[in-house]
Amino acid sequence: MILGRAVRRALAAGQNLLGADLAGPRVLIFGDSHVHAIQEAARHRAAKGRETASDIRRLLKVKNDKTIGDTEFEDFLAQVGELTSHDVVVSLIGGNQHAVFSTIQHPVPFDFFLPGEDSAPSAGTIIPFRVLKEAFSVGIRNGDGRSLEAIRKSTNARMVHLLAPPPKGDNSFIENYHDTRFAAANIEARGVSPAPLRMKFWQLQNLVVEEICRELGIEVLPPPRSTLDENGFLLREYYANDATHANAGYGEAVLRDIEERFHPAAAEGSSA
Repeated sequence: MILGRAVRRALAAGQNLLGADLAGPRVLIFGDSHVHAIQEAARHRAAKGRETASDIRRLLKVKNDKTIGDTEFEDFLAQVGELTSHDVVVSLIGGNQHAVFSTIQHPVPFDFFLPGEDSAPSAGTIIPFRVLKEAFSVGIRNGDGRSLEAIRKSTNARMVHLLAPPPKGDNSFIENYHDTRFAAANIEARGVSPAPLRMKFWQLQNLVVEEICRELGIEVLPPPRSTLDENGFLLREYYANDATHANAGYGEAVLRDIEERFHPAAAEGSSA
């Protein structure tokens, strides 16, 4: 009789007798500004009466005297601490370092070689790759890298990091739509860096992030292939109205990718 009650409780909770969730793992998505696109996609779903299987959280902070986000970092660590190895944490932490380095045209034109690159860089001063990589490594390891490590140490769940959306190839769009940081840096007068250079900085950032994730035992997911053009830039239909972020359509593509990997039943429902 006692065993029967335990079995009924397990079934009511959606678990099999080995403790696995029959409905699939819990999936928690967490990050900063790049989470906005995913939260918007979930809101669009809700407006149409569709559910989202993942729990989506954005880092709570104050920016320009405005409170943004919904979850403090320490609270998120406590939440993921309750997950099991059957569950999944998807990180979208950071991701805009490449834009800070490369969006605005530098007064002295420059370029660099990526490892294995055989095409000649554009005209200008050539910066050694190791110099730029070291600068990225120091910045990311002392910032986002520490956040990734804290999450990894706080949970037994499977952890995945989604790389940031790639650059926007349309310079004229960035000239017309950019945030206050770039306006303050006089982007109107200095102009936007060449798209190929901005792409290289995004790839450099990915190299550093992937290196950190390997060390921490974190899997890495690329942006959805369906959102990229033939050169790897973000397709115009997925632009948000600023220099670096993607929109709700991109967020929907991310949700479908996550669901296909971790919630197959939810993925079938979202495509219906």
